[in-house]
Amino acid sequence: MERFAPKCHGLSLRPITFAAAALIAMARILPAAAQTAPKTANPPAAAQMAAPSCVDQPEMTFSAWTSTLGQRFGEGSREYIFADGYFCSDTDQKFQMFLTQNPPKAPNTIVVLNSGGGNLGAGLRMGTIIRQHKMWTQVGSQLPLMIPLNENIPAQTVPYIAEPTSPPFPGECASACTLAFMGGINRTIGYGSNYAVHQFESESQTPDPNLQAQTEAISAEIVTYLSQMGISPDYMEYMVQKTGNNVTNLSMKLLQQLNIATPHWQTKWQIAPLNDNSGFYLQGTSTDPWGTHEIAFTCAPKANPTQPAPAAQPAPSPPTLIADFYLDPGVRANAQNVVGAVQEYVLVLSGQFVPLSLSAKQAPAQVLGTRLVKSLSLTGTLVQNLESGNYPDIGLAFIFDPAAKLPMRLLKFEASLDSALLKQFAESCH
Repeated sequence: MERFAPKCHGLSLRPITFAAAALIAMARILPAAAQTAPKTANPPAAAQMAAPSCVDQPEMTFSAWTSTLGQRFGEGSREYIFADGYFCSDTDQKFQMFLTQNPPKAPNTIVVLNSGGGNLGAGLRMGTIIRQHKMWTQVGSQLPLMIPLNENIPAQTVPYIAEPTSPPFPGECASACTLAFMGGINRTIGYGSNYAVHQFESESQTPDPNLQAQTEAISAEIVTYLSQMGISPDYMEYMVQKTGNNVTNLSMKLLQQLNIATPHWQTKWQIAPLNDNSGFYLQGTSTDPWGTHEIAFTCAPKANPTQPAPAAQPAPSPPTLIADFYLDPGVRANAQNVVGAVQEYVLVLSGQFVPLSLSAKQAPAQVLGTRLVKSLSLTGTLVQNLESGNYPDIGLAFIFDPAAKLPMRLLKFEASLDSALLKQFAESCH
């Protein structure tokens, strides 16, 4: 894939010939990831080869934006910083100055990166600043200009795709930008956006006898930075594959494997004793940007053999499991204020939606502490699908009546499902 290469003076993330095998081996020596920011914000070797400014390319600019566009659909308000343009040797300093003049309103402020790359040292230092402020990162753009140029959207399909109506729009993060992106606590790639890597080079026009030593030092800094940011050292294998203006465009599957893109939620499962110690239940605790949610699987009550059903109507098979869903609205809403407006529920199974209408026979949602709670009976067929791993994720959406005129139409959460543990627990219910 051809890319227009940045022209920042000094060391940029463009190709340089170095011993790829040695670099990859060095990457594997370092321990995996502490999720904390590095102590220093100035990678020395990269700084040695930096120059004062960019030429021929637009320097990166920063702009803050508070968005409430997602609030109606349960996403709450979001704080964004859009970073558009190329990394120059002083881009990190300008970013720090911007943060001083515009202090982030929340720790999870999202830095939206749209950049073709540039100065390596600036990218590393900006990523460090992002981590120190515990901000998030996303690949995207402030304006809808990238869709026709995007490798992830074939040109022939562009006329048939409705463009998003609000930012962040699709964007690109290449070369030095990919390192700054790693600074985010949570890292997402926007729909249709590109994340592309390649080697780096010095743009000096004069021979430098120390170039090999500098290259090895810089490579070591990159590997250390990957470890500090929690990125797999295998990233280096893909970084060294392309030279010139070519880049390696990383797929979402690969971004997940390398821990470059992070999930929207984290879930832990365990079998725990009931409060009255009368038995056990399967507890799934899921944490996302809004709070900590829970799914509690318990065994369905046994049928009473002393009360057989009439001969004309065989007794229905009891549900295998009962699932209690606990949703924490966090800062989005007060559970007590919205519980009365619940109109229906939607079971979310790995992106598939199963509407569950609120009927007279169903108990309505309740409030426990600060959380909305709903109990569902899961039939044998659904439980079998969950046990088999057909639905690796499970969640619940609370849909509100539009007549209630709430500032939102729904609240939902999702969790990763441990199907093996669920099967083990369900077997204990028989």
